[in-house]
Amino acid sequence: MSSRVSWAIALGRRRATGVAAVLLVCAGVLVCALPLLDPGSGHRVGAALRAASCAAAVVLLHERVRRVDDERDVWRWFRHAAAVAVLGALLDVVPGPGASGVAPSTVTSLVSCALLYRGLIVWNRISTRTTDPSDWLNGLSAILAVAAVGDLVLARTGWDAGGTVAVQLLLVGVGSLFVVLGTTLTVASMGALLRDPRPWLLAAGAGAALTGLVLDATTRSTCWAAPGTTVLLLATAGASRLPVRPSRPQPATTQSLTIGAFVVLLAAVTVLVLDTRLAPALTTWSVVCASVAVVGVSFRVVHLIGDLASLAVRRQEALTDELTGLANRRAFARALADRDTGPLTLLVLDLDRFKEVNDRYGHLAGDRLLTDLAGRLAAAVPEGTLLCRLGGDEFAVLHPAEDDAAALGLAWALFAAAGSDDQHRVRVSIGVARAGDGGDGGGVAGAAGGDDAAQELFRRADTAMYQAKSTGSGVRLYDQGLDVSARERARVADELHRVWDSGDPSGFEVFYQPQVSLADGTASGVEALVRWRHPERGLLGPGAFLDVLEEEGLMGHLTTHVLARATADLQRWHAAGHEELSVSVNLSTSCLLNPDLLPHLQGLARSGFPVGHLVLEVTETALMQDGEASLALCHALRREGFGLSIDDYGTGYSSLAYLSDLPATELKVDRSFTSRLLSDAGVRAIVAATVDLGHRLGLRVVAEGAEDEATLDVLAGFGCDEVQGFVHARPMPADDLFGWLEAARGRSTGQPPRAGLRVEA
Repeated sequence: MSSRVSWAIALGRRRATGVAAVLLVCAGVLVCALPLLDPGSGHRVGAALRAASCAAAVVLLHERVRRVDDERDVWRWFRHAAAVAVLGALLDVVPGPGASGVAPSTVTSLVSCALLYRGLIVWNRISTRTTDPSDWLNGLSAILAVAAVGDLVLARTGWDAGGTVAVQLLLVGVGSLFVVLGTTLTVASMGALLRDPRPWLLAAGAGAALTGLVLDATTRSTCWAAPGTTVLLLATAGASRLPVRPSRPQPATTQSLTIGAFVVLLAAVTVLVLDTRLAPALTTWSVVCASVAVVGVSFRVVHLIGDLASLAVRRQEALTDELTGLANRRAFARALADRDTGPLTLLVLDLDRFKEVNDRYGHLAGDRLLTDLAGRLAAAVPEGTLLCRLGGDEFAVLHPAEDDAAALGLAWALFAAAGSDDQHRVRVSIGVARAGDGGDGGGVAGAAGGDDAAQELFRRADTAMYQAKSTGSGVRLYDQGLDVSARERARVADELHRVWDSGDPSGFEVFYQPQVSLADGTASGVEALVRWRHPERGLLGPGAFLDVLEEEGLMGHLTTHVLARATADLQRWHAAGHEELSVSVNLSTSCLLNPDLLPHLQGLARSGFPVGHLVLEVTETALMQDGEASLALCHALRREGFGLSIDDYGTGYSSLAYLSDLPATELKVDRSFTSRLLSDAGVRAIVAATVDLGHRLGLRVVAEGAEDEATLDVLAGFGCDEVQGFVHARPMPADDLFGWLEAARGRSTGQPPRAGLRVEA
């Protein structure tokens, strides 16, 4: 039943709409024909006909409001305009013209024009992305300017219009229709509606109404004023029945608004100038209207200038880095994309160890460091060079350098200007890449055009910067050969991230290499060494991924995994009777600065493994990164009972102060010394002194990299405690090591105290 009711209602609406459309056409014909057939025809008959016509327009416009969503507000205002016109026509029917000679429909026509103007404003907002242009002030100023021009024309003809209210309303009506017509054309142009018939039908209606009013003004009659407004509303209702042509909103500019404001200002000022040549009694209304128009449009111009100034400031802010005042990444991308053809050098600068400054001293210290650096760089760049802060601690420089020598000269000048921060031990690394040629200097041929070429130029400069950072050279020109290794590093980094993101680190296997006592030939410890069983490349040694892990901030994950495996294996070996065995695990620089390391080790200790048999190896270089914090952590580890070993001694800073300050239990002689022990007398002296120094400090001394019996003899003569190297065994998985330990224990019975057993797994 409800569906039948809905169907009946819909049918009724369609019939009502059809009837209104028929009435609309008929009324339009009659409204236009009546003044032509009999200009003196009855006043009430014409008013009734206009009321019926506008009522039909209201029905059609209401139907349009009901059917659409995106333009509903537009047609709602148009409907209101038609409804007001109906009211004016009805008032004309009932009481007739007032004593002043001004018909009610004259006043309501002005109100209808205002409502139509409001609807056009809404239409303009839908079709463009304009900001608020003070539309009402524009419209009012334009109406008064047109009225002032009309008053001036009438005054020059000798007609004293100053005391005629009806004439002034007529001129205001002309101005209103003129504004409606101009606004309609503006909407069609700015809103990409030039192919949409609807605004053109509205413009035709407004033009017809405007023509009628102009005829009334020139002939001093009133036969066309009211019918003209009715024709405009009928055209508006007709536009509501036309199909909508899809259009894309257009980005609007202030050009049309500026032109319109200055045209109104010019017209009003011209009227004021010409009024000075006429008798004041004839120019009262023109002076008033022109003066008010000048004031209104002046306010609009001032507002517009303020908007433009604010827009310029916002644009500048959008292209400026807030902290340093330099150009930002958006400005850099725009300059790189818009540059002319020709040679170009791109420099990418990055601060080394800036994150440590933020972590240790706070972000305010980091901000001061960046602003100071930006000031020094800005003072050093030559004219015509763009210096940008890309974000964080990364800067970029665009410079039209002609060749590699000029590019490197600029890079080294900026490197010198940046200097190094002695307090924070921070310096810059600079990568250099050139575009504009195809030579062997690393230029990007044809890079002057296209986003791809610009991105390739930036990638090359960024690659060179990472090469400078990794080698410590400070400045590096892009090298295509080294780029291959950089691409490989990026690929490895992506693979490592995927491994840890998956939560399955089982591909990282822990191998162990025995440490054998030179006193009795027994294995007293093992060093945990990680390997990566790559799904495509097979078993990879630590050199293939450890540095990348450290740079990518993933070393903490790997250390946690190795510690868990090593402590579990240690407990298993002790349970099997190898209670003398200890296991050594390396700690990187990032691990020493990780506040979670000590709590994690304490948690492992609660699992029951013998804490004193876990030796944590640290290098001198790692200790130098943040000596104070690293020393504090080492003392805390010793208080927990963990062993502490100084790894790779002699290859880093070799500070005697660290030897005295560190609570170490072990000193490891690096393999670079052990391997030259037989061939270099100076190395023998250094190793002998190191062993003696370690013993005097109460440290156990372990020599790495021993590969033959002769080296064992020399080390035994120096009194070295333990030896690790291929002379005994290569690194092996935990299960193989257990077999090795069992075989070594069985075969070590009766061996001489010095001899080390070489038992292959």
